[in-house]
Amino acid sequence: MKGLIQQQFIPNDRNPRAFIGNTCPDIDAAIRRSEIELGNYELKQGILTLSNAREIDSTIIQKLVNTIAAIANNGPDSAGGIIIGVADKESDAIRIEELDGIKSIKVGNRNVVGIKREAKVMGISLEKYVAIIKDGIKNSALTESIKMSVLSTIDYSNYYDLGIITINILPQKEMAFVGDDVYWRNMDSTEKTQDAKKIAILAKRF
Repeated sequence: MKGLIQQQFIPNDRNPRAFIGNTCPDIDAAIRRSEIELGNYELKQGILTLSNAREIDSTIIQKLVNTIAAIANNGPDSAGGIIIGVADKESDAIRIEELDGIKSIKVGNRNVVGIKREAKVMGISLEKYVAIIKDGIKNSALTESIKMSVLSTIDYSNYYDLGIITINILPQKEMAFVGDDVYWRNMDSTEKTQDAKKIAILAKRF
């Protein structure tokens, strides 16, 4: 099915547009938009669990990859992004403040907690922290053209000394797959579909 769908794509010459800049006002604006444009954004507090052990979440990279594919499948006229270092639950922000001794910054209904705290807990540089995410995406089964596009947009912002990573998902000309799997955004959630009719509907967006 994957091959048959990709053969039906119509070239799209629209210029891609970045969705999230790396300045503090840009990030604040994107965080606020995420409360309205649910299907275009994903917020992650970081890559570590919030348990006392503070281990890397073994599922986080795959979740990021699946979400990239799902946002890309919103269509060729839609852009979006992932912001790492933002808690979308008040309880998570409180837990992070307790664990890492930081003070979060409230933006709309979200809390910016940053990722510098996690790099410190892990005992690694910020460059190494970002590399964990980049390497995870690079080594994934995400559609190659989308993978290359996303890797070129990953950015870091100091954001009031908390540290934020932004991943822009620019408008794409083809449907995104993770291996042979198809993902889509259902409001603010990323869902896998094996339904042929739903996959056909997604394909028609391109």
